[in-house]
Amino acid sequence: MYHLNLPFKMRRFFFVFIFFMVSCDVETPIKNNFVVEAFLFQGEKVDDIKIKETRLWNSEDTEDVYIEDASVILYGNGDEFDLEYSVSDESYTYKDNIDIVSGKTYGIEVVVDGRTATAQTIVPTKPLGLRMSANKIIVPPLKISRALPDILANLFENARTDVRWDNPNNENHYLTIKYVGEEEDPIFSDEIPGAVGDFFSNFSLQSEPNQGESYNVICMSLKNYGKYKVSLYKINDEYMNLFDSEVQDGTELNEPPSNIINAFGIFSAFASDTTSFEIVRK
Repeated sequence: MYHLNLPFKMRRFFFVFIFFMVSCDVETPIKNNFVVEAFLFQGEKVDDIKIKETRLWNSEDTEDVYIEDASVILYGNGDEFDLEYSVSDESYTYKDNIDIVSGKTYGIEVVVDGRTATAQTIVPTKPLGLRMSANKIIVPPLKISRALPDILANLFENARTDVRWDNPNNENHYLTIKYVGEEEDPIFSDEIPGAVGDFFSNFSLQSEPNQGESYNVICMSLKNYGKYKVSLYKINDEYMNLFDSEVQDGTELNEPPSNIINAFGIFSAFASDTTSFEIVRK
């Protein structure tokens, strides 16, 4: 068994997925092995490649142990790139930009204590037709009054916007929202009881990979007035297989899906497009 973190719901945005995987593979034993968590994002810097020691899911150790002295080579576009460990990122990175191009195949080779692991992944094509049904949503300033409950109920139902995209081939996508304002500008001021804001925060974005073509954003679930960046990611098969394996019967010793040869983990790639919307007072 080993512990694996997946991107999406991690440091990039709002949430964290933690999957506890089970393995009985005699050819890939836990002892003297390692975990590869390597993710490429089309058009973005290569900075999300982590190599970790294996850890039993029921271990009393709760901290991931990152391997800092691995040899990590990324292959792509006819070149090879020797990655170096960044202590601040806890990830292997490259000093210059590496073009991560949709439709291209990339490979990785990781060597730890003489053990070599390899994998390949194909970067998906960019999502199509990303757009908002409304780019500006009005949420008037909230004040304590007898009318406040009705105002909040109305805003919950109507202060919304749809993220839409085209998906003729029923491919899997994942959506994230990030506040990009220069400073905090709370929708719920200190005048409003904290329990009110806490209630609405329960409806925050909980997007999971799906084959749909839209996502309804409840703007009252967001914390600030201002601009929000919407990123839509197209997901390839190896990541989707691993995501689907989240729901497993703990009594079954099932080997988790993995495209890493001679180690544990995953090497996957994503393509994205972005748009934005604003929450304003009037």
